[in-house]
Amino acid sequence: MKKYYSFLLIFIFSTYDVLSQGCSMCRGIVESDANSGGTGISSSINSGIVYLFTSTYVLIIIGGVFWYFRSRKFVKDQESKRKIKKRVASLLD
Repeated sequence: MKKYYSFLLIFIFSTYDVLSQGCSMCRGIVESDANSGGTGISSSINSGIVYLFTSTYVLIIIGGVFWYFRSRKFVKDQESKRKIKKRVASLLD
């Protein structure tokens, strides 16, 4: 398992410089658009960033809600099975 973790760390650190270039490019586009007095692309990029930011949290919340309701159902099922076992045990005694 440590082999996979080390591979993942090497992959992340080796691709960091390549993948981090997008942020500076977006920033440069927004700054040049804002300096020229335009509001077109800078507002579009900001809307895209907000969309990407909120979509991850919405997916996490949806996953948490599903997990919560499934765990409640699991607990109820376990409780009903325990009651049935208790009844069967009392009949056999």
